[in-house]
Amino acid sequence: MPATPDATPHAALERELAAITAHERAIRRLHAEQYRRIQRARELAAVAEGVTPTSTSSERDMATRSFVAELATTLGQHEASASRLVAEAARLTGPRSATLDALEAGALAVTQVRSVLELTQGVPAEVADAVERVALDAASDATALGIVSTNADLRRRMRRVRERMHPEPLADRHARAVAERRVCVDPAPDGMAWFGLYVEAERAVAIDARLTVLAAREASGDTRTTAQRAADLAADLLLGGVLADDDRTRRGAAGSTGAVRPCINVTVPMLTLLGLDDEPAELEGYGPIDPHTALRLTAHAPSMRRILVHPEIGTALSYGREHYRAPADLDGFVRVRDGRCRFPGCSRRAEYADLDHTVARGHGGETADTNLAALCRHHHRLKHESGWRVVQEGGGVMRWTSPAGHVLRTLPERPFMPVGAGEGVSPPITRSESFIDDPPIPPDPLDSFEDEWQSLLERYDPVRF
Repeated sequence: MPATPDATPHAALERELAAITAHERAIRRLHAEQYRRIQRARELAAVAEGVTPTSTSSERDMATRSFVAELATTLGQHEASASRLVAEAARLTGPRSATLDALEAGALAVTQVRSVLELTQGVPAEVADAVERVALDAASDATALGIVSTNADLRRRMRRVRERMHPEPLADRHARAVAERRVCVDPAPDGMAWFGLYVEAERAVAIDARLTVLAAREASGDTRTTAQRAADLAADLLLGGVLADDDRTRRGAAGSTGAVRPCINVTVPMLTLLGLDDEPAELEGYGPIDPHTALRLTAHAPSMRRILVHPEIGTALSYGREHYRAPADLDGFVRVRDGRCRFPGCSRRAEYADLDHTVARGHGGETADTNLAALCRHHHRLKHESGWRVVQEGGGVMRWTSPAGHVLRTLPERPFMPVGAGEGVSPPITRSESFIDDPPIPPDPLDSFEDEWQSLLERYDPVRF
């Protein structure tokens, strides 16, 4: 909002900051209301799934999984994000209800609320209450005394209380946490990716220290920065086990470990492979890569699987006729076609998924590409043990119906359209085509919302399914 001509800059700034503060409090209030609605929706979903007080833990777990999938597809989020929202809502409407009240009052930010949930997880009730009290006291001081407490400061104070009161020795907890170590890859723009290790702190520090020492070595003609050398050294060590320019690592690795030869799937358009086009190739598990990198990977590939791609529309035309007879080839056909798990929003690669009969063989379903699809183990179970239903439509499209009746469709990553001599090729089904069969479900505004938020809800255009 522009300042009035007679307003001083200081007055205008004060007005803007007051508006920002009001908006932040409103956002926090809406977050709190969303948590309450999520918990209520979860309870309703359990009833819809037939969960009763006598239901087994497995039946309750499947109902929760089904609702998480419902929420994820409704919000257009990954199931991991939806699962976190569901878990947070359960705790905030249960043992951490005081934290939810502070969020609703605008005294705590969402990041601080999540810190409370993180640091009160897995500890006895009295410890969790004491840790939560630190956050509530900080919120009270901020309101009454104007004392600013950032999330980082709040976490430090809560950790001190947690460590002081925790009945289990830190060494025992650390040993249990070590079991969660893992490797993480996070795709980034421009053909890059973040690679991380979740390991013991001492190992992480030691790795960083060693890379720092190795990267500090200067070599004539090396124009890389220290950061670039450290990244290259880490990649060389992980890929080959030794450093090409360091006899010390080569001697240390001799006889103890060998280089790992990974299997990487790269889809390269034929004209790019022939050097006649610069259409990007695709690295499975990441996405588009530049033609030069694709050609370099292809040149060193020990074997290839032929996939012909239409040069104009990018549709896969043929998997190779020699791959249509054996079950292993049908398996490869479906996995290459689907690319990923075919459940809405799932990014699990088809390489690591199950092949599911959409119509069970016991019910007459054929073992054919028109009745097979890649489903990760989690969504494979969800299809069979919950209210989610799916049918295959033409062109590799799969139509899912959620327990709440929402209809969603997923498309194959590489739709195959076999053609014969003289036949044309129809464009593949695109996401721009409408698949909307059912009218949207209108929102259900809460009676407790103020008039200003009531008007906001009335203007809200719900997501169409």
